[in-house]
Amino acid sequence: MKNTNLLLMMFFVVLAFTACKKDVNDPNSNQPGSMNDLVISDDFNWETFKDIDVTISITGAKDYQAKSKVSVFNADPASGGKLMVSGNAAPGSSFASSMRIPSYLTQLYLKMESPFTGNQTVTVPVSGNAVNYTFDSQKSGDDLKSVIVEPACGEDDDIIVTQTSGTLTITGGAIYSLAGVFNGSINFTNSGGTLKVCGTVTATNNVQMNKSTHHLIVTQNGSFQCDDLSLTHSDATVSVYSNSLLDLNGNFSPKGFVKNYGTIDVEESWENSSGGYFENYGTILVGKDMKLNTSTQNINACKIIVQDKFHQNSPGCTFIMEYGSYLETGDDAEFTKDHTIMYESSMIKCPKFFINSSADFTVYGDALVLVSEEINIDGDINGPLTVAYEAGVNPDVSGSLTNGANVTPVANVTTYLPISACNPVGFGTPPIIDTDLDGVPDELDLYPTDNQRAANSYFPAQDVWGTVAFEDLWPSKGDYDFNDLVLDYTGYYVLNGENDVKDLIVKFEVRAVGASFNNGFGFQLDQIDWDEVESVTGFVHESEEMPILLNANGTEADQPKAVIIAVSTVESVINRASGSMFNTIQANPTGTWDLTTITTTFANAVPQSKVGMEDFNPFLIKDQNRDIEVHLPNMVPTAQADISLLGTEQDNSIPGEGRYYKTKTNLPWGILMFERFDYPIETVEIIDAYLHFAEWAQSGGVSYPDWYTDQSGYRVPANIY
Repeated sequence: MKNTNLLLMMFFVVLAFTACKKDVNDPNSNQPGSMNDLVISDDFNWETFKDIDVTISITGAKDYQAKSKVSVFNADPASGGKLMVSGNAAPGSSFASSMRIPSYLTQLYLKMESPFTGNQTVTVPVSGNAVNYTFDSQKSGDDLKSVIVEPACGEDDDIIVTQTSGTLTITGGAIYSLAGVFNGSINFTNSGGTLKVCGTVTATNNVQMNKSTHHLIVTQNGSFQCDDLSLTHSDATVSVYSNSLLDLNGNFSPKGFVKNYGTIDVEESWENSSGGYFENYGTILVGKDMKLNTSTQNINACKIIVQDKFHQNSPGCTFIMEYGSYLETGDDAEFTKDHTIMYESSMIKCPKFFINSSADFTVYGDALVLVSEEINIDGDINGPLTVAYEAGVNPDVSGSLTNGANVTPVANVTTYLPISACNPVGFGTPPIIDTDLDGVPDELDLYPTDNQRAANSYFPAQDVWGTVAFEDLWPSKGDYDFNDLVLDYTGYYVLNGENDVKDLIVKFEVRAVGASFNNGFGFQLDQIDWDEVESVTGFVHESEEMPILLNANGTEADQPKAVIIAVSTVESVINRASGSMFNTIQANPTGTWDLTTITTTFANAVPQSKVGMEDFNPFLIKDQNRDIEVHLPNMVPTAQADISLLGTEQDNSIPGEGRYYKTKTNLPWGILMFERFDYPIETVEIIDAYLHFAEWAQSGGVSYPDWYTDQSGYRVPANIY
């Protein structure tokens, strides 16, 4: 009801006519003239959002698994994306939640924070009503990942190889792309070139790469197999990329450069010689010995497994074990010359560990050597390397151990190394601190000393506000400016270690009151009985006209469900400046509002499925009449509502069909947004403020699901407050 005198009413009529007048040259002028002209499907509920079920799982190989924190963001968290949903997961215990997102959102960002392997973030598409994703807790975290741009076959200037057998000659310095299957001889001429393999190659000859112009690339899931690959020039190169394979049936004695992101499998021995060197970011498998016999720098940044002995033999040779890398031998791991560097979390596993007097180790960060049979250390170790030995081993140590280096029984070792894509075995148990014993490590627990609380899960998202807007003339129609009560909201669930809800915190701000009625508002939790609530705090009940009867726990009395009256009169939480309306007429001064925070604590934590947004049922209380409630479309009234009003005047509620608070033409009295809504000015219908609102509504929400966003051609700014 608008409380206006005749003069003011005439002003508004003129204003509405001026603002709403259609321009025949306006491409939107053929839209319905008013809300009453809209043709709306019976099953359309005016939802600007969609509800989806999210399930996040974690794999793991260790017997002891502390919980990881999992989160859902509306955009990339590294670029300011907002946290929407959060909880805990472990192998065998997935995180499952229903969540509400804007209808136009097409992807979500999922993040896992693990006490074992750091953080992982992925992007997942939103299709249908469910998002399911499984994180691999054995993979290393974000700070260990690098993005490698892999060469592709068929790029500009490539020569496309279509032959499947015979002899393939690489010549003229050209790049040859082979994406199919080839079985035959590979010959590099003196002028050479590059063979790029994206398919499957089986070379039947001894492949000679003896010129600086000879290059082999295995990429895009390709594989290259041969008995003998002779890389005999220092400038010749072999590059193997992720998910690709170089399979050598004989020995491998590279004198050139080998770079690996995929897998290199050498059936016999690997022996660097005459300047040969490698960088390994993937997996190297050697069937017999691996010997580094050149004065070069060799890098292992992931995994090398040698079935027999690993020897570093040459003066001037440097062997580097990068962060998190792994070396395993079936016999000796022997370092006889010059320098070895191990970085934090790197690991060597071997039966026998020897450091010659002319060799030395430099260690940066806690690293581990695990020995099962014999230790002889004549050289020096500088840095926090733990050489751990199994029972029965008698270490022989004559070299110096400085800056944290130590040799000790395995039982004394407290170092923890996680299983990862590079380290297949890991070591030890993580030093997890869980003060409240809820299964969530303190570092990931927002409430580390409270075993009933562990995480916050937000709606619409952290630091993001949504809006619910009402027309208040029900059961009569309103003027559809949706500003009789404009209420912004944000909130979060407090979850325990099992992802059940202990607290529900909702914050409200009354941003506009375009009516003379003295309205109140509240909400019902449709799946929660009143006695499941331990306490409710933060409500504002200052109305003398409409006293609210409460149970001892703060819920409204005489209600079977949990009903919370947040504010009995909006006048208690707004600060009017002047004028007949509150923040709906541009010419009037802007009023301010108070923040209302309602905290609902449950006696026992309840499943998220009982308090999802789909069960959050806000309503307007009309003009201090507690029995007159205005709800969103198809949301049920509370037990205090006068149900005799349903189906009267313009209301077409049919309770037996689950139909509530719609007109005969399916128009609503309320609308809920999952983002802050810029509402129309006084008496301007919403279709005259938002140019695609009618298309959205008449399409059943399919067209222009983002109709309310601030984009070119979407709004009439003069009609929006």
